[in-house]
Amino acid sequence: MPNDSEVDPGFTATLTCRVRNRLGECVWLKDGEVVGRISNKYSFEKQPSDGDCSIRIINANLEMDDGHWQCQVTQTSLEDPILKSKNIKLTVRETPRPPQIEDNTIQIKSGENFMTRAGQPKKLSCVSRKGNPPAELKWFIEEDDITAMASQTNGSDIEKPKTWQAISILHYTFLKIHNGKLLRCVALHRGYDTNSRETSTRLDVLYPPEIRLEGNPKEEIEEGRSLTLKCVADANPKASIIWKVSGQASVYSIKEELTFSSVRRNDSGIYSCRGRNDIGKSKELEISLDVKYKPEIRKVEPYPQVSLALYSSAKLVCLAAGNPQPEYSWLQKVPGEQLAWQERGINSYLIIPNVTYNFQGRYICEAKNYIKGKEYKTQSEEIKLDVSGNPQIITEMTTTKDNVVVERNEDVTISVMFCSDPKPDRVYWEWGSLKLDTGSELGRYVAEGFVAVKDWDDCYEARLLIENVESSDSRKYIIHVENLKGEEAYAVKLVVREPVAMSMVIGIAVGCIILLVVLIIVVVCFIKKRKSVFRRRDDFNPDTESEMGSRRSVDITHNGVAGAIPPDALYSAPKKQPNKKVENRGERKQYENLKMDKNDNRNKDHVVCADLSFSPPSERNGHSRNRGARPTVERTEYGEIQFPSKVIEQADI
Repeated sequence: MPNDSEVDPGFTATLTCRVRNRLGECVWLKDGEVVGRISNKYSFEKQPSDGDCSIRIINANLEMDDGHWQCQVTQTSLEDPILKSKNIKLTVRETPRPPQIEDNTIQIKSGENFMTRAGQPKKLSCVSRKGNPPAELKWFIEEDDITAMASQTNGSDIEKPKTWQAISILHYTFLKIHNGKLLRCVALHRGYDTNSRETSTRLDVLYPPEIRLEGNPKEEIEEGRSLTLKCVADANPKASIIWKVSGQASVYSIKEELTFSSVRRNDSGIYSCRGRNDIGKSKELEISLDVKYKPEIRKVEPYPQVSLALYSSAKLVCLAAGNPQPEYSWLQKVPGEQLAWQERGINSYLIIPNVTYNFQGRYICEAKNYIKGKEYKTQSEEIKLDVSGNPQIITEMTTTKDNVVVERNEDVTISVMFCSDPKPDRVYWEWGSLKLDTGSELGRYVAEGFVAVKDWDDCYEARLLIENVESSDSRKYIIHVENLKGEEAYAVKLVVREPVAMSMVIGIAVGCIILLVVLIIVVVCFIKKRKSVFRRRDDFNPDTESEMGSRRSVDITHNGVAGAIPPDALYSAPKKQPNKKVENRGERKQYENLKMDKNDNRNKDHVVCADLSFSPPSERNGHSRNRGARPTVERTEYGEIQFPSKVIEQADI
């Protein structure tokens, strides 16, 4: 569907219309009349393959193009439904005239004063003419938006067709706070260079005097310091000032200021001032002159110590004097922390309706106030609060936990803090059918003896150590504390988790080890295979020397035919077949690694003896193999050995 759109004169506007499963032709209507495709003016596809019937309106013009547009698709048969979009508004912008403020029919020029009386309702108009679309008008006093107090109407401008005249009527009652401020009417329109134009007038609001006191003596005056009280009248026109003192009939002063070079306590009293002008007179303003002083604690009780039974009630009282009135704080010494205190109350009294061991310890009352922004603080002597009764588990401490989570095969310590006065007679742990007193152990379980908490009277910590926890250790472990006045029990749940992360690490490590072993085996097999292979070729003419010395090749011929010993001649042996003779000597020879006796001519028809003898490097041909600084490396070298087709006794190489 196309949407309402705006365009500046001379620019191109595009009205979007996309049709799914289009069959007919695209048609555009303006104000109910069909618009044809006109070169350099209206451009759209009648039969778009992608269904995009959007129209481009080139060089938009107010008279021709401003209006209501509709996209339609023609029928291809009588059965086809009529397809058309909603009517949308294309607005060709026309920059309106600057706004103008009017009082009834009297125009107020921008920058002029507008006089009115405070509290008197006024009706002002702001007019913006010959704009398209109509300008949006807003009212401001300085930067405060008061448009909600106005109503705007738009009508056709009779002087210029297709343009609008916008009128905003402001009903407002101006007060003395508006005196001297700018009343602004702002016209918003995209045709303006900065999207807005405004006109303003300076408000001259007449009102009776209202006075205020400067110096803030109620909170800032200390005895012995200088003081100046100033009564400032806010009035239009200017007002005169009259000072009076409570209890005196005569006028104290007609000046704006009262100056005290060194304020004294007998200067304290109620001072009043009043202003008057032709419009009226102000109310009387009374000023109480007080002397400020630091807080002082006059009383704290019960002092210095109070003993209470567990779950009883207690009340601590602190009285302090000061001006301003002091603020109170009751602070309790935090156990185990040398300089840490916990706030328990913020009133002059501290009520503890249900005393527990958490409230046992030392307390101080702190009173403070502020004079000229500076804090003054004082503290009382310490009050000691002692609690006695049956044992109590202290769950507020981080040491005591409801649940403990640990991984399997780790050691874990379950810790519980408790208080007891008198001291516990017995403390033991219980789980399942087992009980273990503190200070004893059972297999992997060690119940350590309970120890006193530092700086916390009658409070202790008990710990149960479980070594190398197993999955079966997941359960609740209950601690029992008994003394002469009662018993208390508390359960801690232990959750044992499988070390998932460690198992993954182990699996990866095992996989890496297996892969390394496989690689080592492959390398070893490859090396062995290389050492066990002789290369065979027709001619062997080494042109370099190895680390073992020079290599020589000896060709042995028999009847002009050269023969070669295959590589397996040194390592393989024929299967012995007793009582059988070799009938066909032309068949493939079988070889075995045997050292034959020269005098033994038996089996010479099928056995070849190859003796590969290498002399040490220093003895070969009298040559030394030490070349440069390279060390002698022992290595195995292979050469090609050729034999005649028939067996000879020995081939020396």
